[in-house]
Amino acid sequence: MGLVSRDVLLGLELLMGALLGALSAMSVGGSEMFGRKGSLVVGVLAVGVVSQGMAAMTALVLALLLSGEVLGPDLVRGALSGLGFGVGMVTYLGGVLRSSSTVVSPLVATITVVIPFSVAISGSEEASILAVAGVGVAIVGLVMITLGGRATAGIRQGIVWGLTSGLGYGCGLAVLIDTSSASGPWPAVTQRLVACLLTLLLAAGSRSRPFPSKGVRWPPMLSGAFGGLASALYVLGVQADALPAAVTGAMFPAVSVALGRIVFGDVVRPPQLVGLGLVLAGVAGVVGG
Repeated sequence: MGLVSRDVLLGLELLMGALLGALSAMSVGGSEMFGRKGSLVVGVLAVGVVSQGMAAMTALVLALLLSGEVLGPDLVRGALSGLGFGVGMVTYLGGVLRSSSTVVSPLVATITVVIPFSVAISGSEEASILAVAGVGVAIVGLVMITLGGRATAGIRQGIVWGLTSGLGYGCGLAVLIDTSSASGPWPAVTQRLVACLLTLLLAAGSRSRPFPSKGVRWPPMLSGAFGGLASALYVLGVQADALPAAVTGAMFPAVSVALGRIVFGDVVRPPQLVGLGLVLAGVAGVVGG
């Protein structure tokens, strides 16, 4: 009976990690949509400053509500993650403005899967054959989404900016894997705070306007609210179970591509739909493994 109860608890923990990662991916999609919308009007850096600042406040509220412990090492991990997130967000928005979300998002997601997954399995996490196969299938699907887009304008720029963004996000997320469950969402607070400061420095260095005017602040603020929620959910997910959370948390192309088609009129081709199907199958393999 005790063994059955333990197996049930482990199963629930696995599902919780996957669920929190999936909810984080959905929140990332919402954050990107509003961030892209604001960037078309006020510029990438202005959106980044407001969005990251709002994300830090959102994560702080969640950390206070969930009563996590303020642990120094985890706050440092969150701050290091923020460096990657600052680079990741600015280069992501810069990429979708120069190319398309159908090119940039899958590249970012592929790297964001590979780096945290590799870090997780090189540590104390164990991955079954089904889980590893699932990651492989998901990556193939993400590649199909990218290649199937056949973007005619800015594809090279999209690839360069997407790879840079993916490295930033991937390294930023990998740092969070070893955070303690006792700290709750607190690492997300320092993550977004450092990302905000980094974006502010980039804006000052490029002599760009760091804050949008009052009439166009809502999209960046909504982007930040979704972004803070996404970070908190991801942190809680990897604390519950790192492998499924790391994979499902990077499956935001399904959301990004759908919103890109509906809101911005991005072209979605049949190979990309097949790729999305493979992504979902791969995620199922990771969760089932």
